[in-house]
Amino acid sequence: MDIEETRIYKRYQSLVGSYQVAESRVSEPSQVTLSEILDKYDAFCFDGYGTLYNRGDFVYPGAMEWYRTLRAAGKYLRLVTNAASNTDDFLAKDAAARGFDFTAEETISSGSLLADLTRGKSVGVFDFAGFAGENRRSLEENIREVYYIGRDTGVNVLAQAGIAAAENPVDPVVAVSSFTATDEMFNHSVEILRRPGALLLVLNPDAWAPKIDGSRSAVSGTLAERLRVASGCRTCYLGKPFPAIWEKVRASLPSGSRVLMIGDTIGTDVYGAKVAGFDSALVVGRNVPEESLASDEAALGLRPDYYLVPG
Repeated sequence: MDIEETRIYKRYQSLVGSYQVAESRVSEPSQVTLSEILDKYDAFCFDGYGTLYNRGDFVYPGAMEWYRTLRAAGKYLRLVTNAASNTDDFLAKDAAARGFDFTAEETISSGSLLADLTRGKSVGVFDFAGFAGENRRSLEENIREVYYIGRDTGVNVLAQAGIAAAENPVDPVVAVSSFTATDEMFNHSVEILRRPGALLLVLNPDAWAPKIDGSRSAVSGTLAERLRVASGCRTCYLGKPFPAIWEKVRASLPSGSRVLMIGDTIGTDVYGAKVAGFDSALVVGRNVPEESLASDEAALGLRPDYYLVPG
């Protein structure tokens, strides 16, 4: 992992703090195919980008076979994604266009938590970093405008929560769901976030993500961290690895379901599964290159239960 990436994911661990997290296995994770663990779990959660597919119509080798095997076996499936680029129904259709027919009800994104937040619902035991309890309720129910950094379609996520994108929002709030910030946008965001009572909404906490060609690049979580450091603002994180999204996943499944989370990132998918109390399977070679696997696990003090391979 990049040094900055490691620091961000270590910070996420510190923010989860005192919440109960399952202990990492001390034994070597097993390298398995899906068929070898099929009967151990009732529900399978998949990360999307970097695990099943990537930009455009790219589908990773073995991903479609995993999906079809689980559908044929009648397992409960969930797409659990930090993508906050559109609403859950659109994200489900986007996955279906690649051949993964998740329904909107089976799709749980970090962006969907924003509407829960602004409508006064409880979205988990950890929502805000650094907020005093007396400040939370008034803030989460009164966000109406934000300075937005992300894909154009992300305004649908904001609209679903009753929020508009504005160049100079009435309240000093910046929302980030991608890395698409020019120097001018970055500087304007910092100016907003240095105002009294400012809030940074991190709609997608992913720090780095894999590209189709095998390279990796910084994404929204890294931009958000740079904004936080530059401004000293208060911050709200939605999505993996934080507890709220896992509570939404659990509530969508039958009580007592045995759940496996399958993803490509140690800091969000593997750690997030441990926050949830789920087992985890890491797909190596996407966001975690095989040559850096041991050092990445050591840096975060985390190991999955399995390394999942096609077959």
